[in-house]
Amino acid sequence: MVVNESGISHGIDPLDFSAYLKDLAALIAMESVSGHAQGNADVVAFLQQRLAAIGFEVEIHGAAQTDQPLMIAKRVKDSGPVLVMYNHYDVEAIAESEQWLSEPFTLTAREERLWARGIADNKAVLLARLAVLEARIQQGEPLPDLVWLIQGEEEVGSPVAHELMPDILGSLNAFICLEETGYVRDGVPLIFYRAPTNAAGSGLAADELLSSLNSALYAGAGRYENRTLSKFGPCPMVSNLPAGAFYLGFGPNDYQARIHRDNESMSQALLQQYFSVFDVFLDWTINTITHTGISSGTGNECVA
Repeated sequence: MVVNESGISHGIDPLDFSAYLKDLAALIAMESVSGHAQGNADVVAFLQQRLAAIGFEVEIHGAAQTDQPLMIAKRVKDSGPVLVMYNHYDVEAIAESEQWLSEPFTLTAREERLWARGIADNKAVLLARLAVLEARIQQGEPLPDLVWLIQGEEEVGSPVAHELMPDILGSLNAFICLEETGYVRDGVPLIFYRAPTNAAGSGLAADELLSSLNSALYAGAGRYENRTLSKFGPCPMVSNLPAGAFYLGFGPNDYQARIHRDNESMSQALLQQYFSVFDVFLDWTINTITHTGISSGTGNECVA
């Protein structure tokens, strides 16, 4: 595989993008599709080990019911506001009708894009977030209190997550619920959002938050869309957003990604840019929580 050996700068330290791609290739090769017990077990073990190594408490839920359990990773110091992140490690199975130009579970670089099943949905962003968290901790940079929900059944209807997430999300003092990824359309980054249902008690108006976020991430060049990320079925996080939490989604996917189809791909340039965007987002989250006096209440009312 041809990779960019130059590395990239993402705000804290030059990130070795070639090392990231090696990890991504290994993660892609783990066939975490429904019915592939070993592939799913390998991904869970990979993520659990990496998260535990940087101080996350990792819980596995639903292992008695499925080979694709829900992972809950927590790095929380107190009862204050938390950042909730959502991702999934499972990928769509390969249909007989698909006609790939390269092996779907082998990460391949060509035409300035990366090609593989699950590259855009959702393994590249999942691993990019993990890499940035690892780099920040290694460099002694702070993190917000963080709860990361990583499920394994999104492509088969999310039965375990739909069962458990109402109570999980309802118990958190969630400030932001961050979607699994987002899109860039015609070179313009999109910011998906939904304001809290009890916005008056959130301590920050939606327009102020969005303007501040856009300025931090994209120098004001992003475009807001008042909606959630389009998916192929109900999302267990979106279905149970805490009333006091902002929903946000942004990311490196573009409209050439071909999610759930043959020749799924991602722009390598947009993926590289995402490292700096996510790193800045973590700083922005810390600063926003610190300087807006957001309460440390439970914030546990949920909306359907």
